Amino acid sequence: MKMDIPAERRARILHLLKEKGIVRVDELSQDLEVSVITVRRDLAAMESEGLLERTHGGAILSHIKVNEPSYLVKGQQNVSVKTDIARMTATLIESGETVYINSGSTTALVLRELVQIPRLTIVSNNVAALHNLEIASDCEFILTGGSLRAGTGCLVGEGALDRLSQSYPTTSIIGIDGISLRRGLTSHNPHEAAVSRKMIEQTAGRVIVVADSSKIGSLSLHHIAPISSVTFLITDSLPDPSMKEDFSAAGVQLIVLDDLM
Repeated sequence: MKMDIPAERRARILHLLKEKGIVRVDELSQDLEVSVITVRRDLAAMESEGLLERTHGGAILSHIKVNEPSYLVKGQQNVSVKTDIARMTATLIESGETVYINSGSTTALVLRELVQIPRLTIVSNNVAALHNLEIASDCEFILTGGSLRAGTGCLVGEGALDRLSQSYPTTSIIGIDGISLRRGLTSHNPHEAAVSRKMIEQTAGRVIVVADSSKIGSLSLHHIAPISSVTFLITDSLPDPSMKEDFSAAGVQLIVLDDLM
């Protein structure tokens, strides 16, 4: 049935997104009996309202995250996937590098891999990851200092930012709460966002973002950096395979684990 009223079309699009998780421009054009140009205009308007994220040829549902789960809860989610991401990340790091790595459940698993790499210097604000961490004798691990944020096991504040400003790492490894092609990297907490942002700003080489697929298309409250700041994104899968073209156009090199199996 043809839908000439924008509000009706957009309600239908949102219904389909909630049902399928993904929509295609050409399919919507047929379903709504309107032009492709009209569909794209609707998707752009809905994206500006935070309802969806446009992809190459369609859109995915946007997830706006308001409540921050505890570090313990996050550490129990998608453990197998996060472990695979961590192992892949470690293959990109070479002996002798200086690496910044922020706090989070995925980056904690990355740390377990990195501390076995010889002659590596690691600077991190991730206190929680130190539990049972076996560090190789020739691997240097430096905590940033700063204020310990309750419930998260991470260091934030001026002390952490001051330490990060003293070096220019070859690589920074960043865990995030949300990643969006349009809105970039986001975090639940403004203090953690500031630390992650500082790490990225100081990086002389690569910025590697590690994120399981639940983070892609998600948006948290506090902006870290634009998508253009990312060199690599390592994830398990994409909500929409066509997003490969979108990330590539943004200059991001994708490593999708499902594609390697």
